[in-house]
Amino acid sequence: MKIFKYIGFGLLSIFLFFIGIAVISSINQAKQSETFIPFIKQNMPKIAKWDKGVFESLLTDEAFNSITPEQWELYLNKVSSLGRLESVGELRLENTSSFTSFSGDTQSTAVYTVPMNFTTGQAHAKLVLIHTDELGVKIQHIKFLSDHLMQ
Repeated sequence: MKIFKYIGFGLLSIFLFFIGIAVISSINQAKQSETFIPFIKQNMPKIAKWDKGVFESLLTDEAFNSITPEQWELYLNKVSSLGRLESVGELRLENTSSFTSFSGDTQSTAVYTVPMNFTTGQAHAKLVLIHTDELGVKIQHIKFLSDHLMQ
């Protein structure tokens, strides 16, 4: 009978451990309205100036360095053909996740679609954002979608 007591105590301990991890993750997770949304609203007008230096400051090092200087030149020439940014529409959250390591560091990821109006028409930016306490908010991936870019 004691063996069942020990097994029950062990299972309860494992259950409480995972509940604790879930609680810590939810507490440390970045708040959308305090981190991602202000970042997008503040930086989309800067991004739409098509300056490589702006992209370098906003993208993760891994994302920025995955593109050669020649590819950056081609990319910026293409997206700059969208023209001048006139307005940013209502942000749409596509997905969000959070990961907490055993050391307690939490990384939150959010995917947003951002409707934008340019002088050439409408476009959408698809952003994958990462938040850590160490780096703050950085862009892991950005893609502009527009009929104009397909021409």
